[in-house]
Amino acid sequence: MMKPLLATLLISLAATPICAQQVVHYPDDVLANPSVYGFPFYTPGSGSSGTTVRVQFYCPDSFLVSEGLTAGYVTHVGLSVAGAAPYDPFVLRAGKTSVASLGSDWAVNLPDQRVQLDLSGTTVVGGGTPQAPVNEWVDFPLAFPFYYTPGDHLVVDLTTKLAQPGALCGTTGGGGFVERAYNFTYTPGAPATSFNSNGLKVRFQFAPLEMVEFGTGCASPNNVAPDLGAIGTPQIGTTTIVTADNVAANGLGVFVFGYSKTDYLGGALPLGLGGGCELLVSADLLQPLVLPASGSTAWPLSIPNNTALQGAVLYTQFAQFDVNSPATFPYVLSEGGILPIY
Repeated sequence: MMKPLLATLLISLAATPICAQQVVHYPDDVLANPSVYGFPFYTPGSGSSGTTVRVQFYCPDSFLVSEGLTAGYVTHVGLSVAGAAPYDPFVLRAGKTSVASLGSDWAVNLPDQRVQLDLSGTTVVGGGTPQAPVNEWVDFPLAFPFYYTPGDHLVVDLTTKLAQPGALCGTTGGGGFVERAYNFTYTPGAPATSFNSNGLKVRFQFAPLEMVEFGTGCASPNNVAPDLGAIGTPQIGTTTIVTADNVAANGLGVFVFGYSKTDYLGGALPLGLGGGCELLVSADLLQPLVLPASGSTAWPLSIPNNTALQGAVLYTQFAQFDVNSPATFPYVLSEGGILPIY
């Protein structure tokens, strides 16, 4: 149902600068130094011998309210990571919940089970080196930034497995206050089997209710990269204006809208186009434009008044015809933009 509903959004426009994000540490920002080895990066016995572990950490709204938060988007989850090690898998989920405490059903604890970040088959990198690890915050960007409002609790969900037993990352735990549910020998469909108040320290980045930017644009020798933005908030029943600045007067441009920032036509995103240019979003709909002389352009995105769209995410990027583009085709591109609908 979601894609047909999103398709009705692909009629768009605009841009304001992004305000600074607010970082909230739970329960605090003090990291172990030198590093310690905490679950799920390492679990005595099962985790170190190559089984898959899954854990959920619960951050109550009572703590978030104490941080003076107002409504906004959660855009990143930060973890304390030391050293570097290969993991297979390493899957991050995160979102809000209404439950008062964690139970055995992962999807009840965290209703939004979309994968926010998948680093499976890669090396997870933190501070220092594998031989001399030092804990530092590593902020993982969310593929689906989500709307937070006071009253919501947050859940971070990790599924991990060491690719090489004994080669692992360090982290920092917090005892006695971080609620967690976990399974040391997780298989798909298996419930959480253990519960206690001892888990990882995490942090969250909260952004204003504006377009969430990601990636970088590319320029030609003659022109700077287009600059993407948005005016208004992507709330159901309203219109958001998607904009592009630094565009060539009287040239040709196109807004690209898509459902994904991770894959397109069976391949991975970002897609390298040569010369440092990248397609950052799936090109599910193209809105071509003749650019005005002002150096800016815009397109209105009307969001239907349909509550089924809440939680959906739309991605966008702007491309501009430029015969001097360093890419393999004559276009330069803006950074990417995420519009989480609430």
